[in-house]
Amino acid sequence: MILFLFACAGGGGTAPEDSGTTDSVPTTVPPGECPEDFGYVAEASRPSRRLAGTGTWSIDFDANLEANGYVDCSYDRVYPALVEQVGHDWQCPDCTWFATGESTVERGFEDCLALISSSEATRIEHMGIGEVAGVPHLFRSGAENVLLGDLGPITGTPEVGSVFTGAWSDDGEFKDGSGTFVLSATVSMTLDEDAETPWEDPYLPREEPYTCGWSACNPGGPSPDLVLGTGSVLPNERFVDVCGEEYDLWDAWGTYVVVDASSPDCGPCQSMAKEVGGFVDEMAAQGVSVQWITLLNATLGSVNESPSADTLTSWAETFGQHGPLLADEGYAYALFAPYSGKESGMSFPTVVVVSPDMTVLGWDSGFSTEASGGTGFTVIEEFILADAASR
Repeated sequence: MILFLFACAGGGGTAPEDSGTTDSVPTTVPPGECPEDFGYVAEASRPSRRLAGTGTWSIDFDANLEANGYVDCSYDRVYPALVEQVGHDWQCPDCTWFATGESTVERGFEDCLALISSSEATRIEHMGIGEVAGVPHLFRSGAENVLLGDLGPITGTPEVGSVFTGAWSDDGEFKDGSGTFVLSATVSMTLDEDAETPWEDPYLPREEPYTCGWSACNPGGPSPDLVLGTGSVLPNERFVDVCGEEYDLWDAWGTYVVVDASSPDCGPCQSMAKEVGGFVDEMAAQGVSVQWITLLNATLGSVNESPSADTLTSWAETFGQHGPLLADEGYAYALFAPYSGKESGMSFPTVVVVSPDMTVLGWDSGFSTEASGGTGFTVIEEFILADAASR
């Protein structure tokens, strides 16, 4: 995947409303109050589901590439055990569930796959099962924390103890632009259970206080919306915080929230982080409680990767904290980019403004202070004050 990253991008504002709706929000609470338990019934612990199998990929080079000596070829990929992923529902909104694990190319790596890809022979992959128009489909991603793509219908029934198959093809352009090829694949997968890896519901309300001292207002339950849109509910997810614990986004319920997607090597992100404390204090002086959540990725060149614990600690020590500082896991790029209208890339920083009942109010991207001719926090403040005035 090619990412077009604009670390110094400015502008932003509201994005067009999509199909998100506030009808799915169970309750509305004034700022500063936690919601009551609205009846979430947790799924009981059970063995994780597991996929294992093999796939064969075939490459059909066009006439130009064949004239340059390339010969059609194939390679085999083996999936020893992809184990059901806990959480990360946003990574495949159409999946009923998906599994994650290593796969290895055991035949044809050097003389086939390496001709068109810089991928390693062994890598993390995801495969998922979902329904499209009532028909079971297979979903897949060959990169960690990246959205799964729909590969089309499967043959067979995706039930425990069963075997199913899938087939698909895609067009590609050779790396130096000298030709094209068709990449076709077939996979055969067995679905069973992994009794040694229990699946535990990831959406139970937290019972113990956070070591870092964050509020814990989560009423429990997965979010009804798995995409971002003005008026939709912020998708709930867990991320490791600077204290090394998993933090639920919905634990910020009850205050206005600014969710900030930043990179540690992004100049505008650093400039904004220096000013966040002043903005939060200014809003408090106006009687509005604002919590600032930072989703920090590894680097501008690795936006789907999580930062190290040392990177989180360094950010906290340098800029302070005015809310949870979290290690992103591809969530921001997957959800913020399409919401802000940048399907093929994303500006950093990008922020999403959320109401006390987790309803998305709008977004903004880029940062420069008003003193230097930028808008500073003006757009964010307007979203919050307009919503507060309507309550």
